[in-house]
Amino acid sequence: MVGNIKVSIVIGTYNHGRYIADCIQSVLNQTYKQFEIIVIDDGSTDNTADVVRPFLDKITYIHQKNSGRAASRNAGIRQARYDWVAFLDADDLWVENKLEKQVAAVTAHPEIDLLVTNACWFNESGIVKADYFKTMNLMPLQKQKREGSLIKFEERLFPLFIDENFVNLSSVLVKKECLIKEGLFDEALPRAQDRDLWLRMSRHCRFAALDEILTRSRQHTLSDGPKTIVPYLSRVTLFEKAYRGEGEFENRYRRELASRVGRCHFDLGHFYFFRENDFPKARQEFRLSYDYGYRPVILPLYITATYFPRGIIIGLRRFKNLFRW
Repeated sequence: MVGNIKVSIVIGTYNHGRYIADCIQSVLNQTYKQFEIIVIDDGSTDNTADVVRPFLDKITYIHQKNSGRAASRNAGIRQARYDWVAFLDADDLWVENKLEKQVAAVTAHPEIDLLVTNACWFNESGIVKADYFKTMNLMPLQKQKREGSLIKFEERLFPLFIDENFVNLSSVLVKKECLIKEGLFDEALPRAQDRDLWLRMSRHCRFAALDEILTRSRQHTLSDGPKTIVPYLSRVTLFEKAYRGEGEFENRYRRELASRVGRCHFDLGHFYFFRENDFPKARQEFRLSYDYGYRPVILPLYITATYFPRGIIIGLRRFKNLFRW
Protein backbone atom coordinates (compact mmCIF):
# COMPACT_ATOMS: atom_id res chain seq x y z
CA MET A 1 0.00 0.00 0.00
CA VAL A 2 1.34 3.43 -0.94
CA GLY A 3 1.25 5.93 1.91
CA ASN A 4 0.47 9.62 2.03
CA ILE A 5 4.02 10.79 2.69
CA LYS A 6 5.07 14.04 1.09
CA VAL A 7 8.63 14.28 -0.23
CA SER A 8 10.93 17.23 -0.85
CA ILE A 9 13.19 16.39 -3.80
CA VAL A 10 16.49 18.27 -3.82
CA ILE A 11 18.27 18.53 -7.17
CA GLY A 12 21.69 20.14 -7.03
CA THR A 13 23.20 21.33 -10.29
CA TYR A 14 26.28 23.06 -11.59
CA ASN A 15 26.68 23.53 -15.35
CA HIS A 16 24.48 20.54 -16.17
CA GLY A 17 22.21 22.36 -18.58
CA ARG A 18 22.55 19.54 -21.09
CA TYR A 19 21.11 17.00 -18.64
CA ILE A 20 18.83 18.76 -16.17
CA ALA A 21 15.66 18.79 -18.31
CA ASP A 22 15.70 14.98 -18.52
CA CYS A 23 16.44 14.82 -14.80
CA ILE A 24 13.46 17.01 -13.85
CA GLN A 25 11.21 15.20 -16.30
CA SER A 26 12.11 11.85 -14.71
CA VAL A 27 10.74 13.25 -11.44
CA LEU A 28 7.61 14.68 -13.02
CA ASN A 29 7.00 11.26 -14.59
CA GLN A 30 6.86 9.57 -11.19
CA THR A 31 3.75 7.51 -10.51
CA TYR A 32 3.76 8.90 -6.96
CA LYS A 33 2.83 12.58 -7.05
CA GLN A 34 3.06 13.86 -3.46
CA PHE A 35 6.27 15.85 -3.77
CA GLU A 36 7.90 19.21 -4.34
CA ILE A 37 10.97 19.76 -6.51
CA ILE A 38 13.71 22.10 -5.30
CA VAL A 39 16.47 22.87 -7.80
CA ILE A 40 19.56 24.51 -6.34
CA ASP A 41 21.70 26.03 -9.08
CA ASP A 42 25.17 26.34 -7.60
CA GLY A 43 26.30 29.27 -9.71
CA SER A 44 26.03 27.67 -13.15
CA THR A 45 27.58 29.62 -16.01
CA ASP A 46 26.04 27.57 -18.82
CA ASN A 47 22.43 27.57 -20.09
CA THR A 48 20.95 25.88 -16.99
CA ALA A 49 18.64 28.83 -16.17
CA ASP A 50 17.22 28.82 -19.72
CA VAL A 51 16.69 25.05 -19.67
CA VAL A 52 14.75 25.06 -16.39
CA ARG A 53 12.60 28.07 -17.34
CA PRO A 54 9.77 25.94 -18.82
CA PHE A 55 9.56 24.04 -15.52
CA LEU A 56 9.31 27.07 -13.21
CA ASP A 57 5.61 26.53 -12.54
CA LYS A 58 6.41 23.03 -11.26
CA ILE A 59 9.62 23.58 -9.31
CA THR A 60 11.30 25.90 -6.84
CA TYR A 61 14.42 27.23 -8.54
CA ILE A 62 17.16 28.90 -6.48
CA HIS A 63 20.33 30.29 -8.01
CA GLN A 64 23.16 30.82 -5.54
CA LYS A 65 26.82 31.79 -5.62
CA ASN A 66 29.01 28.79 -6.41
CA SER A 67 29.62 27.18 -3.02
CA GLY A 68 30.08 23.46 -3.72
CA ARG A 69 27.95 20.34 -3.72
CA ALA A 70 27.48 20.13 0.03
CA ALA A 71 26.36 23.74 0.31
CA SER A 72 23.83 23.38 -2.51
CA ARG A 73 22.34 20.22 -0.99
CA ASN A 74 22.18 21.86 2.43
CA ALA A 75 20.39 24.84 0.89
CA GLY A 76 17.85 22.45 -0.58
CA ILE A 77 17.32 20.71 2.75
CA ARG A 78 16.72 24.03 4.49
CA GLN A 79 14.21 24.98 1.80
CA ALA A 80 12.38 21.64 2.10
CA ARG A 81 8.81 21.85 3.44
CA TYR A 82 8.21 18.14 4.00
CA ASP A 83 9.37 15.51 6.49
CA TRP A 84 11.04 13.28 3.91
CA VAL A 85 13.85 14.36 1.58
CA ALA A 86 15.10 12.71 -1.59
CA PHE A 87 18.24 13.68 -3.47
CA LEU A 88 18.87 13.58 -7.20
CA ASP A 89 21.95 14.81 -9.02
CA ALA A 90 21.13 16.85 -12.12
CA ASP A 91 22.75 14.36 -14.47
CA ASP A 92 20.95 11.31 -13.04
CA LEU A 93 17.48 9.85 -13.63
CA TRP A 94 14.76 8.00 -11.75
CA VAL A 95 12.72 5.06 -12.98
CA GLU A 96 9.06 6.17 -12.98
CA ASN A 97 7.95 4.08 -9.98
CA LYS A 98 11.00 4.81 -7.83
CA LEU A 99 9.27 7.09 -5.35
CA GLU A 100 6.13 4.95 -5.23
CA LYS A 101 8.10 1.89 -4.17
CA GLN A 102 10.15 3.76 -1.60
CA VAL A 103 7.13 5.48 -0.05
CA ALA A 104 5.31 2.15 0.16
CA ALA A 105 8.30 0.60 1.94
CA VAL A 106 8.77 3.32 4.55
CA THR A 107 5.02 3.47 5.14
CA ALA A 108 4.92 -0.26 5.85
CA HIS A 109 8.13 -0.04 7.95
CA PRO A 110 8.11 3.29 9.84
CA GLU A 111 11.27 2.30 11.73
CA ILE A 112 13.30 2.96 8.56
CA ASP A 113 15.13 6.30 8.62
CA LEU A 114 16.96 6.10 5.29
CA LEU A 115 16.03 3.99 2.28
CA VAL A 116 18.16 3.59 -0.83
CA THR A 117 17.55 1.73 -4.07
CA ASN A 118 19.85 -0.25 -6.29
CA ALA A 119 21.16 1.58 -9.34
CA CYS A 120 22.82 1.22 -12.71
CA TRP A 121 25.41 3.47 -14.34
CA PHE A 122 25.13 4.55 -17.96
CA ASN A 123 26.78 6.77 -20.53
CA GLU A 124 26.12 7.74 -24.14
CA SER A 125 26.98 4.19 -25.25
CA GLY A 126 24.62 2.42 -22.86
CA ILE A 127 24.83 0.62 -19.51
CA VAL A 128 28.35 0.51 -18.07
CA LYS A 129 27.48 -0.93 -14.61
CA ALA A 130 24.23 -2.89 -14.53
CA ASP A 131 23.85 -3.63 -10.81
CA TYR A 132 25.52 -1.44 -8.19
CA PHE A 133 24.75 -3.72 -5.25
CA LYS A 134 26.52 -6.62 -6.94
CA THR A 135 29.76 -4.63 -6.80
CA MET A 136 29.56 -4.57 -3.01
CA ASN A 137 31.63 -7.12 -1.09
CA LEU A 138 30.63 -6.41 2.51
CA MET A 139 27.03 -5.23 2.18
CA PRO A 140 25.65 -8.79 1.65
CA LEU A 141 27.48 -9.95 4.79
CA GLN A 142 25.65 -7.55 7.11
CA LYS A 143 23.02 -8.95 9.43
CA GLN A 144 19.81 -8.29 7.58
CA LYS A 145 16.20 -9.29 7.09
CA ARG A 146 14.74 -9.58 3.59
CA GLU A 147 11.12 -9.04 2.63
CA GLY A 148 10.91 -9.41 -1.12
CA SER A 149 13.30 -6.82 -2.55
CA LEU A 150 13.45 -4.89 0.74
CA ILE A 151 16.62 -5.33 2.81
CA LYS A 152 16.41 -4.17 6.42
CA PHE A 153 19.75 -3.99 8.20
CA GLU A 154 19.44 -5.18 11.77
CA GLU A 155 22.61 -3.61 13.15
CA ARG A 156 24.22 -0.20 12.96
CA LEU A 157 26.27 0.16 9.78
CA PHE A 158 29.11 2.35 11.07
CA PRO A 159 31.80 -0.33 10.56
CA LEU A 160 30.46 -1.08 7.08
CA PHE A 161 30.76 2.55 5.94
CA ILE A 162 34.40 2.58 7.06
CA ASP A 163 35.15 0.09 4.29
CA GLU A 164 32.32 0.32 1.79
CA ASN A 165 29.63 2.74 0.62
CA PHE A 166 26.55 1.11 -0.92
CA VAL A 167 24.49 4.32 -0.78
CA ASN A 168 24.03 6.08 -4.11
CA LEU A 169 23.03 9.64 -3.21
CA SER A 170 20.55 9.92 -6.08
CA SER A 171 18.65 6.92 -4.72
CA VAL A 172 18.23 8.20 -1.15
CA LEU A 173 14.93 8.84 0.62
CA VAL A 174 15.58 10.00 4.18
CA LYS A 175 13.78 11.56 7.14
CA LYS A 176 14.58 15.26 7.28
CA GLU A 177 14.89 15.14 11.06
CA CYS A 178 17.81 12.70 10.73
CA LEU A 179 19.65 15.08 8.41
CA ILE A 180 19.09 17.99 10.78
CA LYS A 181 20.21 15.98 13.80
CA GLU A 182 23.52 15.05 12.18
CA GLY A 183 24.29 18.58 11.03
CA LEU A 184 23.68 18.12 7.27
CA PHE A 185 26.51 17.72 4.74
CA ASP A 186 29.95 18.90 5.82
CA GLU A 187 30.72 21.87 3.57
CA ALA A 188 34.40 21.82 4.60
CA LEU A 189 35.01 18.51 2.83
CA PRO A 190 36.10 18.81 -0.82
CA ARG A 191 34.40 15.55 -1.83
CA ALA A 192 32.82 12.45 -0.24
CA GLN A 193 30.46 14.64 1.79
CA ASP A 194 27.72 12.05 1.34
CA ARG A 195 29.78 9.18 2.74
CA ASP A 196 30.75 11.36 5.69
CA LEU A 197 27.06 12.01 6.40
CA TRP A 198 26.09 8.34 6.08
CA LEU A 199 28.94 7.44 8.45
CA ARG A 200 27.65 9.91 11.02
CA MET A 201 24.01 8.93 10.53
CA SER A 202 24.78 5.22 10.80
CA ARG A 203 25.56 5.66 14.50
CA HIS A 204 21.90 6.41 15.25
CA CYS A 205 19.72 5.81 12.20
CA ARG A 206 18.28 2.68 10.62
CA PHE A 207 19.19 2.05 6.99
CA ALA A 208 17.37 -0.11 4.48
CA ALA A 209 17.66 -0.84 0.77
CA LEU A 210 15.41 -1.81 -2.11
CA ASP A 211 17.24 -4.27 -4.31
CA GLU A 212 15.65 -2.98 -7.51
CA ILE A 213 17.25 -0.84 -10.23
CA LEU A 214 15.19 2.30 -9.68
CA THR A 215 17.96 4.88 -10.08
CA ARG A 216 20.06 5.53 -13.19
CA SER A 217 23.35 7.35 -12.62
CA ARG A 218 25.25 8.95 -15.45
CA GLN A 219 28.95 8.30 -15.97
CA HIS A 220 30.71 10.95 -18.01
CA THR A 221 33.90 12.93 -18.34
CA LEU A 222 32.66 15.74 -16.11
CA SER A 223 33.09 13.53 -13.07
CA ASP A 224 36.34 13.49 -11.11
CA GLY A 225 37.90 10.15 -11.93
CA PRO A 226 40.78 8.01 -10.71
CA LYS A 227 43.27 9.97 -12.85
CA THR A 228 42.82 13.07 -10.66
CA ILE A 229 44.09 13.52 -7.14
CA VAL A 230 40.77 14.84 -5.79
CA PRO A 231 39.22 11.49 -4.74
CA TYR A 232 42.39 10.44 -2.92
CA LEU A 233 42.70 13.68 -0.98
CA SER A 234 38.99 13.60 -0.15
CA ARG A 235 39.14 10.10 1.33
CA VAL A 236 42.13 11.08 3.47
CA THR A 237 40.25 14.11 4.81
CA LEU A 238 37.04 12.13 5.37
CA PHE A 239 38.58 9.30 7.38
CA GLU A 240 41.01 11.47 9.32
CA LYS A 241 37.95 13.43 10.44
CA ALA A 242 36.21 10.22 11.53
CA TYR A 243 39.37 8.97 13.26
CA ARG A 244 39.54 12.17 15.32
CA GLY A 245 35.94 11.75 16.48
CA GLU A 246 35.24 11.04 20.14
CA GLY A 247 31.84 9.35 19.97
CA GLU A 248 30.90 5.85 21.09
CA PHE A 249 31.28 4.29 17.66
CA GLU A 250 34.50 6.16 16.85
CA ASN A 251 36.03 4.85 20.08
CA ARG A 252 34.76 1.32 19.49
CA TYR A 253 36.16 1.17 15.97
CA ARG A 254 39.31 3.26 16.48
CA ARG A 255 41.61 0.52 15.16
CA GLU A 256 39.52 0.01 12.02
CA LEU A 257 39.42 3.76 11.41
CA ALA A 258 43.20 4.00 11.84
CA SER A 259 43.74 1.22 9.32
CA ARG A 260 41.39 2.92 6.86
CA VAL A 261 43.21 6.24 7.24
CA GLY A 262 46.48 4.39 6.65
CA ARG A 263 45.09 2.76 3.51
CA CYS A 264 43.98 6.17 2.23
CA HIS A 265 47.49 7.55 2.74
CA PHE A 266 48.93 4.48 1.01
CA ASP A 267 46.64 5.03 -1.99
CA LEU A 268 47.60 8.71 -2.11
CA GLY A 269 51.28 7.76 -1.93
CA HIS A 270 50.72 5.32 -4.77
CA PHE A 271 49.15 8.14 -6.80
CA TYR A 272 52.11 10.44 -6.19
CA PHE A 273 54.58 7.67 -6.99
CA PHE A 274 53.05 6.34 -10.19
CA ARG A 275 51.08 9.22 -11.68
CA GLU A 276 52.91 12.31 -10.46
CA ASN A 277 56.47 10.93 -10.13
CA ASP A 278 56.62 13.02 -6.95
CA PHE A 279 58.73 10.73 -4.78
CA PRO A 280 59.13 12.98 -1.71
CA LYS A 281 55.35 13.35 -1.39
CA ALA A 282 54.92 9.62 -2.03
CA ARG A 283 57.43 8.86 0.74
CA GLN A 284 55.54 11.12 3.16
CA GLU A 285 52.24 9.36 2.42
CA PHE A 286 53.78 5.88 2.67
CA ARG A 287 55.23 6.78 6.07
CA LEU A 288 51.83 7.98 7.24
CA SER A 289 50.37 4.68 6.06
CA TYR A 290 52.91 2.91 8.27
CA ASP A 291 52.22 5.21 11.24
CA TYR A 292 48.48 4.52 11.08
CA GLY A 293 49.08 0.77 11.03
CA TYR A 294 48.39 -0.03 7.40
CA ARG A 295 51.50 -1.99 6.44
CA PRO A 296 51.18 -4.16 3.33
CA VAL A 297 54.19 -6.32 2.48
CA ILE A 298 55.11 -4.05 -0.44
CA LEU A 299 55.25 -0.90 1.72
CA PRO A 300 58.98 -1.07 2.69
CA LEU A 301 59.90 -1.51 -0.96
CA TYR A 302 57.89 1.53 -1.96
CA ILE A 303 59.45 3.64 0.80
CA THR A 304 62.97 2.54 -0.20
CA ALA A 305 62.27 3.20 -3.87
CA THR A 306 61.36 6.84 -3.14
CA TYR A 307 65.02 7.46 -2.23
CA PHE A 308 66.31 6.31 -5.60
CA PRO A 309 67.17 8.96 -8.21
CA ARG A 310 64.09 9.97 -10.16
CA GLY A 311 65.52 8.95 -13.53
CA ILE A 312 66.43 5.46 -12.34
CA ILE A 313 62.96 4.81 -10.93
CA ILE A 314 61.20 6.00 -14.07
CA GLY A 315 63.54 3.99 -16.25
CA LEU A 316 63.16 0.79 -14.24
CA ARG A 317 59.41 1.16 -14.15
CA ARG A 318 59.16 1.60 -17.88
CA PHE A 319 61.54 -1.28 -18.54
CA LYS A 320 59.93 -3.99 -16.46
CA ASN A 321 56.90 -2.45 -14.75
CA LEU A 322 58.85 -3.42 -11.66
CA PHE A 323 56.56 -1.67 -9.23
CA ARG A 324 53.21 -2.58 -10.77
CA TRP A 325 50.56 -2.43 -8.02
